[in-house]
Formats: sequence, structure tokens, C-alpha cells
Amino acid sequence: MAARVPAYRQAQTSIKQYIEDHHLQPGDPLPSEGQLAKDMGMSRLSLREGVKTLEAVGILEARQGDGIYVKAFTFDSIFENLPYSFASDGQSLRDLLQVRTALEEGLVGMVVSQSSPEQIAELDGLAQQMVTKAQNGQTFEDEDREFHLTLYRPLNNPFLNRLVQLFWEVFRRLHGNAGVTHWNLEQTAQDHVAIVEAIRVGEGEQLTRAMHTHFRQIKERIGPQTPDSSSPAQKKD
Repeated sequence: MAARVPAYRQAQTSIKQYIEDHHLQPGDPLPSEGQLAKDMGMSRLSLREGVKTLEAVGILEARQGDGIYVKAFTFDSIFENLPYSFASDGQSLRDLLQVRTALEEGLVGMVVSQSSPEQIAELDGLAQQMVTKAQNGQTFEDEDREFHLTLYRPLNNPFLNRLVQLFWEVFRRLHGNAGVTHWNLEQTAQDHVAIVEAIRVGEGEQLTRAMHTHFRQIKERIGPQTPDSSSPAQKKD
């Protein structure tokens, strides 16, 4: 016998179907709670629970005293919870780095043609802050994160910015300060100086190479992948 679907899950499905059937757009209101419960043939309590869960994932927005509205979709709820799903053995961090490396190396060449003197000055300032901190033996995660966000700002891609932020959130939770003594702070800072210089001279290929060097250094800092002894490719006769 199939398990009975909880009432609040039925409410979620019905509400999403209602939004689709009525072609509601972000910012559009839904009917009143009473009317919606009547139309869907469910209790107000079940409907209320369904609304709460859809609020949690960013589909609906309940405005006190004003009703329920369709919310503009964002990746925020996904990104806020995704770091907790990563394993602590370092493999997830390496996997994420691989994706981020391909993404940033593939997009960074576009920055050259869209950069402005103001953006270059801001990037240069951040890079110099990194150099100063490195010379004093200090880490500079905040400046590094802000550097990458500023770097891709001309592309006007909020999703890309959120991916950069996600990397740092996961990195801090999984990596923390472990291995900082093995992190060549000055080399990392100089990687960013090289990126700024490539943008300043307008050399797309030089910029891509500079970014590749930067990520290679991060990969070396994280360390090599541990072979999976259970994998057939790793077993010996």
C-alpha cells in the first residue's frame, strides 16, 4: 500500500499548480487564505503549513496583513543550505574548486573589454591590501572574496557572484585555518596583482593565464585527491 501523502505536501503541490495554471508572476497575489483553501478543498491549517514550506524555499512571500504573494525566484535558499551538505573529507571542496576554476577561467576573458578605470582601481586597491597583509603574515580571505566579486561585476551576473560567495562559505567551513602555514600568502597576493595588471593592459589571454596560475596555487594548497581503495581502477590483482 502506498504511503499517504501528508496534507501539507498536498498543499505545496496544489499551490504550485495554482500558480502555474493561473500564470502568476513574481509579485502577483494569491487569493485570500480562506478562498484558496476552499478552492483547493483543504483545511486552512494544511494550507498554512504548505505556505510556510514554500516560503522557506523562496517560492511564496506572506506579507503580514496583506496576503500571500508569488516571490521572485533566487538561489538564496539553495545556497544558504548547500554548504551543510558537503562532506568534510576535502573531496567536496576539490570538486567545487574544479567547477569554480572552469567557470572563472572561462569567463574572466570577458572582463577585459568591459572593465572601467574605476573597477581597475578598486581591484588594485584590494590586491595591494592582500600584499600588505601577506607581508605581515596575515590572511586575507575577505579581500580575496571581494576581489573576485568586483572582478566579475561588469558582467552583471548575480548568479556568478553567488557562486563565488558559495565557494568562500564552503571553503571557510571545511578548510578553516587548517594548513595556513603551508599557504604561500605572498604568492597568492601576487597572483591577484598579476590579474589586475592583465586587465590594465587589456590582454585577455594574459588574464586567463593569470587566473589559471591562481587556481593552480589554491589546488596545491588543498592537496591531492586521496585514491578510493574501493574503486575497481585502484584495485590490484
